[in-house]
Amino acid sequence: MTLQTNTLNSKLRLVRWPLAVLLVLAISVLALVLTIRQGLGESFIRNGNWYTSESIGSADASATVRAVVAIAGLLASTREDSMYYTVKSVDGEPLRLDCRYRIEGDDYNADWWSITAYGWDYFLIPNQQKRYSFNNENVVRNEDGSWVIQVSASKEEGNWLPVGPSGTPISSKSTDNDFDLLFRLYTPGDAYLQNPETAPLPIVTLEGCS
Repeated sequence: MTLQTNTLNSKLRLVRWPLAVLLVLAISVLALVLTIRQGLGESFIRNGNWYTSESIGSADASATVRAVVAIAGLLASTREDSMYYTVKSVDGEPLRLDCRYRIEGDDYNADWWSITAYGWDYFLIPNQQKRYSFNNENVVRNEDGSWVIQVSASKEEGNWLPVGPSGTPISSKSTDNDFDLLFRLYTPGDAYLQNPETAPLPIVTLEGCS
């Protein structure tokens, strides 16, 4: 018994340190993921229901900001080349799949812009229409040049941006919102570069929930 006990203790000593290292790494990764999923924190600039950050695309961005950009799929270049605004909630209420939203807009001072829906897991939302965004070239406009995009899980007439369950299992969900909206502007005008908190943006309103 003593020989068997000594052998067992020797094996435990051999695996003790590797297990400890793995545990520390796992805790570190979890802490990093939680930090990243909190977003850019106080660096956010608010414009109505939209948020942006001057750190995105900046050469001085921290490691956390760079990680957020990489995971969220912003593909950010310099601010002079592109700017990004996101909506995760409307008037304080997180975006929900059982609600309908209306986005109203016009033309914006940029070479190109688009509005894209992303699931809470930061990936495009699977849908039968394979429709993930609208931009200044494909959005159907009213006679005066303005446009309206309907955002919902159920089919809508006109410019309908489908949303639905993310491809990642719901057990992994760690955000309050079911999806978010991303407004990209490429080569934005001075209003966005100098006054991002007041620059003109599309208006997002909640139309109702089921």
